[in-house]
Amino acid sequence: MANPLDDNFNFASKSMELLFQLAVTDPKIAFLPYLKIAEKMASRPEKIKKSREDLFDRLAELQKSFADTWFDSVRKHSETDDDFFDNNPAIIFVRKFHETVSEWMMNLIDEADGLDPFSLNSAKFFTKQYIHMTSPDNFPFLNPKVIKEALNTGGENFIKGMGLLLEDIKNGAVSTNDRTPFEVGKNLAVTPGKVVFQNDIIELIMYSPSTPKVFATPLLFISPWINKFYILDLNPEYSFVRWAVDNGFTVFMISWVNPDAGYRNKGLDDYVADGLAASLNKIADLTKTKSVHAVGYCVGGTILSAYMAYTASPHCRHRPKTNIVSATLLTTPLDFEHAGDMVAFITEGYLEAVSVYSKAKGFLSGNILYNTFNALRSKDMIWRYVIDSYMLGKKPQAHEILFWNSDPVNLSESMLHSLAKDLYRDNMLKKGLLKILGVPVNMSLVKTPVYMISMERDHLVPWQATFDGIKLFSGTVRFVLGGSGHVAGVINHPALNKYWYRVNQRNIETAREWFDTAEKIVGSWWNDWLDWIKPAAGPLIDPPEVSDFIRDAPGIYVKNQLPQPDRQLRPSSETPGETTGPTG
Repeated sequence: MANPLDDNFNFASKSMELLFQLAVTDPKIAFLPYLKIAEKMASRPEKIKKSREDLFDRLAELQKSFADTWFDSVRKHSETDDDFFDNNPAIIFVRKFHETVSEWMMNLIDEADGLDPFSLNSAKFFTKQYIHMTSPDNFPFLNPKVIKEALNTGGENFIKGMGLLLEDIKNGAVSTNDRTPFEVGKNLAVTPGKVVFQNDIIELIMYSPSTPKVFATPLLFISPWINKFYILDLNPEYSFVRWAVDNGFTVFMISWVNPDAGYRNKGLDDYVADGLAASLNKIADLTKTKSVHAVGYCVGGTILSAYMAYTASPHCRHRPKTNIVSATLLTTPLDFEHAGDMVAFITEGYLEAVSVYSKAKGFLSGNILYNTFNALRSKDMIWRYVIDSYMLGKKPQAHEILFWNSDPVNLSESMLHSLAKDLYRDNMLKKGLLKILGVPVNMSLVKTPVYMISMERDHLVPWQATFDGIKLFSGTVRFVLGGSGHVAGVINHPALNKYWYRVNQRNIETAREWFDTAEKIVGSWWNDWLDWIKPAAGPLIDPPEVSDFIRDAPGIYVKNQLPQPDRQLRPSSETPGETTGPTG
């Protein structure tokens, strides 16, 4: 029989997780950049006085406007109340008040001269969170939609909303989509294929050919280890994998394990040796080829770039059996100096908090990562659903991309350190200080042709930063700028005919000048990529035959199942790189 105390404790824990998401992070962490702003402003009393006077002037103008329109509005709405709540003077005043104070707060931060970019961006981020959180729309009796729904339903919307709130508290996250219609392997990640290799870090999927002949040089997709791979293989309408297969490529995919406490010490070297290098060796064995095209998404592209620098080093001790002859980087961070909104989560306070958490558990929960990424777009990914679900009583709609987004992956303690501190905080890849299998990697040694696609509205990996990042390579780079954001812009099947992309044939140093002189082309960047890679894809050959495989795609790791002992797993007595890692 269940213990009621345990149930209450679990409910309280889930409630705290949800509150953590709504509050973004510990208020003490958010307060630190404001202390620096206060220090700067304290030395400029005339600026404080001017800013205060500016706020008073704005509020006085708002008050005058409110008084001028109040009586006229009341007279009009005494005749008809069809839009009474939408145009209610009191509600309009509160909205304008919030808007005025919000603009003043953001301007005040911009005027803090001499503030380091790190603290400035953090202050802006947390101020935006406060602005979004205190929006009048988030308060039931200041939101016209909620008021009208309450009157129309007799308050039933609040009853339904309470049920949805309790369900979200139980799950520890604000629901953004209806998950019930989807199942991985049934209507998501359904491109036919086989798991042809497995160890305790990855499953390697080889997709079945759909054309009589295939290009001689295969493709290897490296998904981010902080996400599930099937963002690249949603349904056929969105699947980059299926499209590549249908265009004659032999496609392989790395599916990372979802680590638990037993993976505490699995770090960057393990993911390189037993993930990327092991995959390249297996592909060489299966296809008998000495060449492969690699495609890395987000930090999957980061690990790909670092590994290419490692194999280009004269100190590289283990080279794979096949060479990476081209690298496609999808919204990949390389220079972490300008990390966008992510900068707010690499402050010392936040890093200390998550480090304590991960040290106790051995990993950072995927739910915390999910909440963190949602907080970067809190207006759209949190408060929108707070209003729709808890106030309007409407259950979120089903959506494939949002389903994937809410299917998080844990991060081992060691990988958390590498990602948050070595890469984001210390920018060690750019500085040449990052070590791969004991060797410091120098990105300038990489002469492999690179295709970099970034997105105009990418809040996670700003395109200006990726533009600076490609300068680390010595080889030829084709830089393309797509429309939309970090995910929607990448998953843009040509048949949908959505968005656009920009290209520029000139050799330009600055991102601004590149953008101003680029050519804008309507449609999917996938077509441009295909034109770029086809000349190096090799001749058409018969598809490789695979008679020995472990299981059907999409495998078990993507379903959060941990590895079980079988013939493909590396014995625990072996060290990374001896069997499944790179070989000489």
